[in-house]
Amino acid sequence: MRQFAEINPQTIAQDSRVVASIQDDRKPHKIYYFLIDQDYMLIASANYFTDRETNESEWLHYQIEFPKQGLVWFLDSMQHRFFKTEAEGGLPKGVFHDKTVINGEGIKLSRDFNADGNRGGGYSFITLDRKESYGSAKEYSFTDQFLFNGGLIEILQDIADKIQRGEL
Repeated sequence: MRQFAEINPQTIAQDSRVVASIQDDRKPHKIYYFLIDQDYMLIASANYFTDRETNESEWLHYQIEFPKQGLVWFLDSMQHRFFKTEAEGGLPKGVFHDKTVINGEGIKLSRDFNADGNRGGGYSFITLDRKESYGSAKEYSFTDQFLFNGGLIEILQDIADKIQRGEL
């Protein structure tokens, strides 16, 4: 499994691997970046945080990495497994996740019932074989609002289309 260095939040906007970016719909100081590095995709976020109590500021960042075909699978699973009934070929009743292995790496899409921290729905994209330093799987959760009304799904679909056409 190919390993990646942590992104530099101060220079990521100029990284030649960035193919798209979008401002978080709830936190305008947070930007998501989508990078393609050969056969892999990285989703990274960077934001400048100021502690209200100490008034100290610092850059915060986070990233996940996975085979770029995982994005194509993510969107396909959402459309054909989550948005359809069991009779239509969707997930069985009571199942709220889908898993696969792409290029030897386990990835998972899960319905998130608290994506915004206030019981708002969304989806979590999880890399099962890539763990945080404390052992938990790496993941990003995106709210339904951000995905479907905030423009994120269009960006993801555009990237996936380019991957399928061999442009990325």
